[in-house]
Amino acid sequence: MKVETVVRLPMADSGLQNSIVRLNNRNMDSTRKDRTRFFRREPLVIVNKADGSKVLRYAMGNSGLKICKNAIGLDYDAVDALNISFKQQVDLEVRRAKRWEIWHWYWKHPDQSVQLSIKLGFAGAALGVMGFLTGVIPLLIG
Repeated sequence: MKVETVVRLPMADSGLQNSIVRLNNRNMDSTRKDRTRFFRREPLVIVNKADGSKVLRYAMGNSGLKICKNAIGLDYDAVDALNISFKQQVDLEVRRAKRWEIWHWYWKHPDQSVQLSIKLGFAGAALGVMGFLTGVIPLLIG
């Protein structure tokens, strides 16, 4: 989806704890059947075509905000990360996030507690696999 303008989200929708993007309801599908539109709470990547910067946000409807079909609502942190300004002409692309982009976003997340939890989970999974292999290899060898 091509985006031309960005509207500022209210404080209730802003911050790292929310990480949402508000879209016009015509771009949303609450039934999760129309793949040409976005689903609620679906991870989306917003890319600034001018410089390649991108952020990951979760899709939500417009919630009473005046957001036209080719506009989105973002918080200050997302606008800062994308190097754009509110209510200015922009050249953004919004698309579904790929699985590896979601993992990468959380690995490099600005909130240290989120970043630490994903890294500890990955380390725990790696140690679990190594422990499993340590127990199985002697049984296979004999």
